[in-house]
Amino acid sequence: MINWAEEIKEVLKNKTKNFSIQEKENISYQYLNNLLVKIEKGFIIENEELKSKVEYVVNEMPNKIDEKRISYNTKHLNEITNLQTFVEEKFNLIKEGKFKKRYILLGIPLGMPLGLPFGVAIGKIGLSLTIGMPIGMAIGLLIGNYLDKKAKNENRIL
Repeated sequence: MINWAEEIKEVLKNKTKNFSIQEKENISYQYLNNLLVKIEKGFIIENEELKSKVEYVVNEMPNKIDEKRISYNTKHLNEITNLQTFVEEKFNLIKEGKFKKRYILLGIPLGMPLGLPFGVAIGKIGLSLTIGMPIGMAIGLLIGNYLDKKAKNENRIL
């Protein structure tokens, strides 16, 4: 007997069989597949709200015919994000690389004040932004990688 997660995985696989790598990334194929595997293996307890959200995301996925481009529905892309937020809040599972992206972006504005002393020391304050942004990005990358690694060790990555 086939269970719910296997059935949805089969639907997902059939809908995305003609998708390119980029198109699969746009619809978070790997995330959805990993989520269904975790449900199937019993790491996540399926409930009606989770089932309905996953079913909606998979069933509303656009079909690709031959080599034509897919037109993405903004509402559907928002539903994918809503599903990811729901899973993160309810089950404490995150998408791979989430912290790295977040902290690199946070590091840019935080690095600007760090570059100011360098710009003053050189005598060209205009260079402070140029020096500070990469410093902030590097610090953000280090923090993000650390948090992603920690989440992976705790088996919280989808």
